Amino acid sequence: MKEDLARYYFRQFVVGLDHCHTAGVTHRDLKPENLLLGADSNLKLADFGYAAPLAGRDGSGYLETHCGTMGYMAPEIHLR
Repeated sequence: MKEDLARYYFRQFVVGLDHCHTAGVTHRDLKPENLLLGADSNLKLADFGYAAPLAGRDGSGYLETHCGTMGYMAPEIHLR
């Protein structure tokens, strides 16, 4: 993939993620398998099964549930 095309898709990814965060939602399972290309060659974020409010379920700003795909989780999550 050429750099200009990679930049195009990365920008769409960041814009899509910003849209989710602006709407108060965190995805919590971002991985290549959950990024889809539409018929119009636009990137789509998929599989919001683990999505949760940014403020946390109790409004504290923290989420306690360990979820997502193990191979894509941040290392510090495995320390718990």
